[in-house]
Amino acid sequence: MNLQAENNGEVTSKAKVVSVSEESANEARTVSVDEPKVVSTNGAKVVSANAAKEVSASKVEVFGTNQAKVVITTSGERWIDSFLEKSFIIKNFRFEMIDILFVAVLWVFAFLLRWKLFPIESADYFGFLELWMEDIDRLGGFSSLGSEISNYTSAYMYLMCFVHAVTDDWLTGLKMISVVFDYAMSIAVFLIVFHMTGKPRTSIAGMAFVLLSPTVFIDSAYWCQCDAIYSCFILYAIYFILKDKSALSAIMLGLAFCFKLQTVFILPFIVIMWLLKYSVKLIHLLLIPVVYVISIIPAWLFGRDFGELLFFYFDQGSYYPWGTLEYPNIYALLDETMPNGHYSEEVSGAGMFVAMMLLGIIAYYLYVKVRECRKNKEYIGKTSSENAPAQALISNEIFILTSLLTVAVTLYTLPHMHDRYGYLIDILAIIYACIRPKRIPLMCAFFVVSILTFIPYLTAVRPFSLQTVAVVMTMLIAVVARDLYLELKRI
Repeated sequence: MNLQAENNGEVTSKAKVVSVSEESANEARTVSVDEPKVVSTNGAKVVSANAAKEVSASKVEVFGTNQAKVVITTSGERWIDSFLEKSFIIKNFRFEMIDILFVAVLWVFAFLLRWKLFPIESADYFGFLELWMEDIDRLGGFSSLGSEISNYTSAYMYLMCFVHAVTDDWLTGLKMISVVFDYAMSIAVFLIVFHMTGKPRTSIAGMAFVLLSPTVFIDSAYWCQCDAIYSCFILYAIYFILKDKSALSAIMLGLAFCFKLQTVFILPFIVIMWLLKYSVKLIHLLLIPVVYVISIIPAWLFGRDFGELLFFYFDQGSYYPWGTLEYPNIYALLDETMPNGHYSEEVSGAGMFVAMMLLGIIAYYLYVKVRECRKNKEYIGKTSSENAPAQALISNEIFILTSLLTVAVTLYTLPHMHDRYGYLIDILAIIYACIRPKRIPLMCAFFVVSILTFIPYLTAVRPFSLQTVAVVMTMLIAVVARDLYLELKRI
């Protein structure tokens, strides 16, 4: 029998024909490109156009009583497979069509999830935000910027005035702003994970975790809170640190600070990266107050006192005297909670020093460990190991674990923490889970802690005591600290 396969004009013998003859042409079903094999005595010639998988009877042409010619095309390749496997390069990212469709469906359903929650009016909305919107309406929209009507910064008041200008549905408008930053934050996580792994699908998983995280969509679409805004800018700051763009990172931190004082949670990590010479330059950190000053200029032009705007955050610490406002930290273990504070002032003062000491210990250990490695190891292409950049020593795991641990310790030890303030911890845990999938359970555990922290305020139901949740949080921080210690031992 004569067996020949032609692939775009090139002859190859890698074909397999099962039962091909003029009498049994309809029985011809399978062609394999793995090895040559003939199961027929009537002689067949196989012409392959593109590694086809199946042969249909309509492709068999009879030239004589003893020979059949089977013409194989790509008809056996399903069109849907060819379509989904098409590749695209967007910037430096290579995607297949299936990836693009997945992201599109993810974004649509993530929005629909939030849209169903939009009608809910939380206590924060009807107790604060709605009243502020009424004041904005009464004072003439953007003209209200000349008056102090809320305990939010000028940057967020600009957004509230924008909502007033474009819609009468204030609830939906305010929630939409936070939702937009949900998506922007998911892109930031995508960029960070891709930088660390180089894997588009792992990065897409990080994006999906953010958009589907209960912490994220409850905060924006249910609660009508804006923690996504400052967290989004912090994540872009982290991304620019990884890209060795210190000035852009500082600008992002400045923008975050314009919206929330909670930006200070990430500052210990920034200082540690500066100590380790990890792209952060001290001079660029001066851009943080510069950006904040620029942000208050419009409100000042509308008539607000400049000094009042400049020192706005100094007054916020006196709003809530309790050790914790339902955040599961050390003050919850001591029962220094709202409204049961026993020695809140004294314990809060001591807690500030505890925070500084623990963060100092983390910084000290990291600095000494990295310095020792610089002295004891040689790096390819470096004339002096002491000048080796921190990027050559600090793995992605150490980088993200340091940020996660410092933020978690800061929240655990600082007084006056609100129930929502663990938001950034959950996002950093998502990034860690993406680069180390074995820690996905840890990410989920942080989600559970956040949900259990949210529920009492949102629904007036307390499944577990705050002290119990604080014990769980203590254990999770210990796991993160252990992971960081083990990673540092490897360098």
